[in-house]
Amino acid sequence: MTADVSSGALPCCALHPDAFAGATCQRCGSFVCGVCTTWVMGRMYCPACAVRPEVNYLEDFRLKLWGRRDASAWLVGLVTVVLVGLGLVALVAGTFGIALAWLASAGVGVAFFLGMRWARLGLLAVPLLAMLLTAPSLGAPALLFFVPLMVAVNVFRDTRSRLFFRLDVPERELHRLWDLRVNNPLARHALSLGVGSLFLPVLASLLSFFGVWWVLSVLFLGMAMLALILGVVALRRVDPEARPPIGRRWESLGAVGLALTALVLWGVLHWQRMVALFGGAVD
Repeated sequence: MTADVSSGALPCCALHPDAFAGATCQRCGSFVCGVCTTWVMGRMYCPACAVRPEVNYLEDFRLKLWGRRDASAWLVGLVTVVLVGLGLVALVAGTFGIALAWLASAGVGVAFFLGMRWARLGLLAVPLLAMLLTAPSLGAPALLFFVPLMVAVNVFRDTRSRLFFRLDVPERELHRLWDLRVNNPLARHALSLGVGSLFLPVLASLLSFFGVWWVLSVLFLGMAMLALILGVVALRRVDPEARPPIGRRWESLGAVGLALTALVLWGVLHWQRMVALFGGAVD
């Protein structure tokens, strides 16, 4: 025995009433057909929800940083001002070769600050050429240019810097940058405070003879309690199913654990001093 199902009983696409729906949007629940189905980071959405910032959060994050100067661009701009000053001083002193070198380097810095893509390679070339050209006259000290060369390499590879130059970056790298900057930052701050508070009890023991125990005590209690509070708040925020997802559960737990461990360690190392202090206050 079979039962016929009328076409009116089958769900239809919200945008195309003549097409049968094969799925529902994972955000709003609307029926979608094969044409309307839009996949964003492994989830199925309708066209309207797929473009929402909280759904396609990586694209929204990319657009916020696209073409905007980062810290490295401002640092290069500051160094460029110094190079221009050095070039003018050398020009007044009559050392035209050195002045030309300073001003040419400053030109690369200006281009980098303005977001010209060729300046990314120019930033690598400046310290490399400086090291090679000064090696015959300076000798070993010319290797000091290796430090700015390594800085330039890091800037060249940096995801944030590439977004400033409007260069496409892989989704994996973009997600790593988003995770570092946006994903539950309270957990990272709490973990840093927890690590710092863990060392203060030992530091207070080493520096107690300098009479700074009270200062370290106040600093320790502030850091430990702040790490504990921020860790608990960050832990309560964790929601992997949210869009965008909120993670860093282990960092939050680590911050809480470190803060509690630091409080116990402080009591173990300094209980005699505290008993004497508060005992004297009671007497």
